[in-house]
Amino acid sequence: MLYSESKERNNRFITSLKIGFPFLILTLFFFLFFRFFQDDIESFILLVLLIPIYVYYILYLIYNEFKSTLIDPITKTFNRKEIIDKIDIIKNKKYDSIVVLVKVENIVDINDRYGMSNADELLRIFAIKIDEFLRHYNFKEVPIGRYGGGYFLLVLKGRVKELKHILTIFSKELRNIGINDIEIKTDFSLLDSKYDKNVNNIIKKLIFMVENSEEVETNIKPNEFENIVYNAIKSEKFIFKYQPVKQINTNSIKIFEILTKIYSKSEGMLSRTQIQKVVNHLGLEMLFDKKILNLLLKELENIDLKDTLFSIKISPVSLRNSDFRQYLSELFYKNNLKPENFIIEFVERRAYQEPHRFKEILNQYKKMGFKICIDNFGGDNCSLKYIRYLPIDIVKFDILFTKNINDDIYLKVLKAHVDFLKSINVKSMVKFIDKEEIFKKIENLKPDYIQGFLVSKPKNIKQIREMIK
Repeated sequence: MLYSESKERNNRFITSLKIGFPFLILTLFFFLFFRFFQDDIESFILLVLLIPIYVYYILYLIYNEFKSTLIDPITKTFNRKEIIDKIDIIKNKKYDSIVVLVKVENIVDINDRYGMSNADELLRIFAIKIDEFLRHYNFKEVPIGRYGGGYFLLVLKGRVKELKHILTIFSKELRNIGINDIEIKTDFSLLDSKYDKNVNNIIKKLIFMVENSEEVETNIKPNEFENIVYNAIKSEKFIFKYQPVKQINTNSIKIFEILTKIYSKSEGMLSRTQIQKVVNHLGLEMLFDKKILNLLLKELENIDLKDTLFSIKISPVSLRNSDFRQYLSELFYKNNLKPENFIIEFVERRAYQEPHRFKEILNQYKKMGFKICIDNFGGDNCSLKYIRYLPIDIVKFDILFTKNINDDIYLKVLKAHVDFLKSINVKSMVKFIDKEEIFKKIENLKPDYIQGFLVSKPKNIKQIREMIK
């Protein structure tokens, strides 16, 4: 039995006592009355009036019991409110404690493939498995709570290094054996409970950690980080670098990918990858994109771009907003720049539910003169699905292909993708090429463009001016 279930059972037992004890008292009163006060009509009326009061009391307790349940109905772990309360209590104790966020990474896929009821059952068993595993390592009565979806929160005594090792073993074992013959992929993040006074800030940080790779990790607290990002966007503290992209058949630079960073006085330079999650969380996608484009076009307005192309990332949320499209049109007109010199680049993890509507929207951008590029093609997103519906001009392959280029399977898949894209008249780009040996393998596949340090390191605007001349 989970610790949460035992606590819920204890609560219900206490509620039963609250219901039963007054009943015993009332029974005793009736017994005493009929024994000693049969002729006292006033006492009898008073006693009778106690019955509806007692009934109301019982109904109130039952209603309150259902309303104030401690556990999540699906997993039987603590619900979100209760686990947050428990973390808040434990973190203020004298002993050291660690807050852990565990994520079932493929729960959405499981839900789609095996159905909601199977996914719910899997989450319930998953909670039992992690509880049993921790008991094996002498962690007893560990508060486990479901934060939402496939996210679980735990709080327990111990050191980060020790717990990280134990949870790594758990993740590997579970991946090997699965649950009900279904593969389970998990990830986790850990923080000292004293990291922040506000539990919600601890959880935000844990989610940020588990959703991002180690290279984009930051020690800034979530509330501080949000303020840094918001203030930097508001005051347009953006720094642009330009990554040259080589066209293979002409051996010339035709495209510059725009790399956006934010400057913070306290934390220095923050990459777009570091800040994108915060931008999405705060719902600032459109403001973020508008500010970037406004500053970027000012930086480029006095350059004769000729036939040079600039590729800029824009959030799909912004792209699908008609006000943003109107803003973009007016911005280019005001800065006397042509959309024909720009590539709109986007990536989306999950497919938009109305692909035909999205196709109409992108066609409107193409009519304005923009080219459309989809990034991280072949990665863990919906890019392959989008190729079937959307008017894509250029495809940028996911970094996984470059990292695993020595793996024969990856090489063959990449070649098949390049050949397929040629057959439908879509240009292809392979990125992050930093070694000659990688370039030679990629060159044989004949993509249209390559990008990486082997081609060139990112340039500043002054260097770009010279290159275009």
